[in-house]
Amino acid sequence: MQIIGPDGKPKSFQDHTPLGVIAKTYQSMYSSTIALGVVNGQLRPLQLCPQEGDHVTFYALDSEPGYRAYIATFQFALIEAMRRQRPEIRLEVENTFGHGLYCAVKNKIFLSKYDLEDVTRCMEEMIRDQEPVQVKQITRDEAWNYVNPAFYRDEAPLLDVLPENYQINLYGVGGHRLAYSVTPLLPNLGCLKVFELRWMGSGILLRYGRQDQLDRLEPYVERKKLAAVYAGSEKMGQVMHCPTVAALNQYIREGNSRGIIQMSEAYHEKSIARIADEIDADGRNVRLVLIAGPSSSGKTTFSQRLAVQMRVNGLRPIPISLDNYFKERENTPRLPDGSFDFESIEALDTELFNDHMERLLRDETVELPYFNFKTGHREYRGQKVFLGDDGVLVVEGIHGMNEKLSARVRRRNKMKIYISALTPLSFDDYNRIPTTDMRLLRRMVRDSQFRSHDARQTIQNWPKVRQGEEKNIFPFSEEADIMFNTTLIYELAVFKKYACPLLEQIPRDAAEYPVARNFLDMLQIVESIDDKAIPNNSIIREFIGHSIFGDLL
Repeated sequence: MQIIGPDGKPKSFQDHTPLGVIAKTYQSMYSSTIALGVVNGQLRPLQLCPQEGDHVTFYALDSEPGYRAYIATFQFALIEAMRRQRPEIRLEVENTFGHGLYCAVKNKIFLSKYDLEDVTRCMEEMIRDQEPVQVKQITRDEAWNYVNPAFYRDEAPLLDVLPENYQINLYGVGGHRLAYSVTPLLPNLGCLKVFELRWMGSGILLRYGRQDQLDRLEPYVERKKLAAVYAGSEKMGQVMHCPTVAALNQYIREGNSRGIIQMSEAYHEKSIARIADEIDADGRNVRLVLIAGPSSSGKTTFSQRLAVQMRVNGLRPIPISLDNYFKERENTPRLPDGSFDFESIEALDTELFNDHMERLLRDETVELPYFNFKTGHREYRGQKVFLGDDGVLVVEGIHGMNEKLSARVRRRNKMKIYISALTPLSFDDYNRIPTTDMRLLRRMVRDSQFRSHDARQTIQNWPKVRQGEEKNIFPFSEEADIMFNTTLIYELAVFKKYACPLLEQIPRDAAEYPVARNFLDMLQIVESIDDKAIPNNSIIREFIGHSIFGDLL
């Protein structure tokens, strides 16, 4: 057979040659070990074979898709090792914590430290023996034959909404059970590097190396506050009886989508009101509220809704824009490529910001700056602010959790609020929906609605956005006094009708197509929901439009 390789040239191989064998011919073109194939723009595990005339490229382990496959394979190895050591234990893959994956023990069976040591040894043996990962590719209709035991109770309903000829990959190790994985897996467990299993709450934390350092573990940092937010989200999913996409689909099919919207929004409103009460609590004397979070978390709507609740409590929120505290353009730090690094905290005049905050807290009147982005210079346009007895400064920006931003303000006079979109929804026990995917969907829809950017541009820019978050936001999240999860359990069903047309416009030969295809495959599994019942102050309105707060951008 003849394929078109990643160099754009045709090359002949024996019929039924696996992608893993073909990859060896092109390995020198990639910076690390090839992890996945891309056949006609669709992600494929290296165990599968292309056909005559297929266009074939690859992703290496140091790419985002390759790293996801790496994590999914580690997860698969843990589940298989647990099956071999304690088959009565049922794990549920829930969330990422730094460079680690938290798995809950779903059936609440006790695990001792010796059990964890046994599972660790079993995984080490599987990796050392380079146990191969088998793949069986079948259609949706054929998959019904594997619902028991290959699919678990939450997986079967997902088949109802898939197209008849939808291709499903089932994976197995050592000739044992076949299981479904949304993410393609690596060809064998020998591709996995260092790891650690440790207790976390009532479950297990599987730790692994960073994308650029797979052979080394980062020092462990406990994230109690983030864990508490995740636990709250999981609890809300259980209260609404909607922990999975299958459950959400059932709500929608039965005509109960309005109820799930109302409960989700009520949970947000109640949580925001509690935060406003915390700000106004006796003895707190909070005069400065700092709000930060990664891209597309819904910071703007959250800030507006918090301001409303603060006013209900008799407070006067005073918004302060960090954008107006940029340094003069000639003093702005630069990136290695020579472009300006506007996301660095060094791009902000923190001395001026701290001076203004101190003076305002001393009840002085301060004229705030205005930064002219066209000229790159600071201006003063007569905007004067006085705090008074009832005033509270509200600052929204990516550096809000970084103590350097407000170092001269006493800790008891400020409250730091970290927000993010931490979805509790999963496809099933073993296939979670990454938080970054939800935020990218939000950004994609918002960019199209309000910024005239197409989905391809948003996907292109996303790696740079993520790099900035890893450097400037995530390391400081535990500095927060309060964390708020902006995810709404129904939002994937809302974004389906907005995102699919945008993703379908990306041409098959575009570099961004595999990401688009992956989203389209994911959204096929979700039933669409009518967004008319979504209130106009919802965080979702920041992305789809018609917010009561007007143009939030």
